[in-house]
Amino acid sequence: MAYAAVISLKLTIHRLIESSQIPIPPPSPQIIQLAYENVKSLQQVFTLEDGSNNERVKAVEREIREAACRLEDVLEQAHLSNHHFLSQSHETLDGDFSMQVKEEIIFFTETVKKIMEQLGNASLPEEEDDGVVSSRIDQYFGLKKQRIIGLARELVWFKYYLTDYPYQDPERLVVIAVEGMAGIGKTTLVSGVYLDPFVVSHFKCRAFVSIGSTKYQLRRILLCIIAQINPRFDISRDVEFSDDEELSRYLYSCLKNRRYLIVVDDVWNTRVWDKLKRSFPDDRNKSRVIVTSRLYNVANHASTTYPHTMQFLDEEESWHLLREKVFGGEENSCPPQLEKAGREIAQKCQGLPLMIIALAKHLSQAKKTAEYWEKVAEKEHWDILAADEEMFEVLAPSYHHLPQHLKACFLYIGIIPQDYDIPASKLIKLWCAEGFLESNTTQELEHFATECLDRLEDANVVMLCDFRFSSFALTKTCKLHSAFLHLCMREAGQDKFFLVINSNGKQGIESQRRFSIHNNALFGIKDVRELMASVPNVRSLLCTGPHHPYPVPICLGCFSLLRVLDALTVRFYGFPIEAVELVQLRYLAFTYNGKLPASVSKNLH
Repeated sequence: MAYAAVISLKLTIHRLIESSQIPIPPPSPQIIQLAYENVKSLQQVFTLEDGSNNERVKAVEREIREAACRLEDVLEQAHLSNHHFLSQSHETLDGDFSMQVKEEIIFFTETVKKIMEQLGNASLPEEEDDGVVSSRIDQYFGLKKQRIIGLARELVWFKYYLTDYPYQDPERLVVIAVEGMAGIGKTTLVSGVYLDPFVVSHFKCRAFVSIGSTKYQLRRILLCIIAQINPRFDISRDVEFSDDEELSRYLYSCLKNRRYLIVVDDVWNTRVWDKLKRSFPDDRNKSRVIVTSRLYNVANHASTTYPHTMQFLDEEESWHLLREKVFGGEENSCPPQLEKAGREIAQKCQGLPLMIIALAKHLSQAKKTAEYWEKVAEKEHWDILAADEEMFEVLAPSYHHLPQHLKACFLYIGIIPQDYDIPASKLIKLWCAEGFLESNTTQELEHFATECLDRLEDANVVMLCDFRFSSFALTKTCKLHSAFLHLCMREAGQDKFFLVINSNGKQGIESQRRFSIHNNALFGIKDVRELMASVPNVRSLLCTGPHHPYPVPICLGCFSLLRVLDALTVRFYGFPIEAVELVQLRYLAFTYNGKLPASVSKNLH
């Protein structure tokens, strides 16, 4: 990931400039300061390009990552050599350090200049024309009622809120917000409510509009609503309105003194809502607006009271949905020999309708035999879901909408195996140790990292829960839903953010910075050890498999630049003395019953 590489490089350079432990011989400080200024200019690029999924921008980001990683490797290797030489002779490596660093910084500066020129020429997405707006309007007129599974309680609750709002003054205009994870059924729920015959008869006029994660156009949204409120409105008349304010006033006049229901689906920022809500008059006639969002802060901002949080389906509801999508609505339509495996498949979807439907689509087209279904039930569904582009198209905006620093935090959680809850406090320490987070205020880095975790929870891409060790001890843990874990693995693979090591070969291992081992027994395989040793610039090694009671040969001496070693699930019967030489280590965890040697204090952190 380019952003993480740039921030890591920036912090590395800053430490070199500020270091009191290892002096840098002149003129290297001036040369390194030049690199620092170039890195800051690259950092500004990510602010401008945030949220872009443009292929051209992605290609440039790959160039940025490679250039940043290359320079950081040279700086840290030279710094390490200087450290070792200084510890032995109390002198610094004048010539070697300066010459090598100077050459790399010149190369890096030229690369940055070329990248900035490329980004300056990148084309912006075109605006929607009237034809696109017209087609979007048609889709709202074409909303069809569908059978809703697992949302019966929410449907009853919604109809009650729409007609007899129980809080304070039920006559006033009420905004009801719904928030929840991508694919959990927000749009399905509000569509069902919108098309319910009782709701249809209760309101004089209705409109349904979807905003989406791309750059919104207020004019397009207003036109979509007006066309549904006033079917005689000719969309070509929009030229009569000089600006969005005038069009907003026209919508206001169309809704005035009418009991209306407006559904504003898939809202991504508060600015959209703040501009749109001025078009909705409050005539104290029980008009209602429903807003849906994946983002808690957006839903909370729009809602008259607390937003409604969508819940995952339970196991029975999940099975009913899978059966419905594969075999149709009849209860006895599934052959009895498939039910046990079918329930296991549904259970592994963790209550997310989007994932259930994606697997149901595959199962409906595959062999309906007990042998095949059992095979699917035993796997983690990655191969099947990886081929389902529709599912990723729904999930991906949740990732692409995140600011760059939150993208890095999100991807990092993908290192953790499926169904494993990591303590939030440990995750925060790992983020800080990795070097891809930079607080933009004077607050402590761990406090900033805690805020990042809270924002990921509010964005509904990470699940936080309380885990009770005993009646006195309570801690927060976090994990990814398996659907988002699949997305995370996909994005991390493309960005070379981390690699999960297995015994399946060398594909994708070049220039990786982080290794995650989900099976600690792999250290006992010579080919795996040699494979890992072929990438000496790795910064992180995380042993995230189950606890391994027997010693395994971890070759720490291969990774001289290691920052993070999380081997808590590996038992050491003797202190791994190679760890003492890892002077860049910022996070060290392993299981060992003996005493720590005094030489651990050689570590620079």
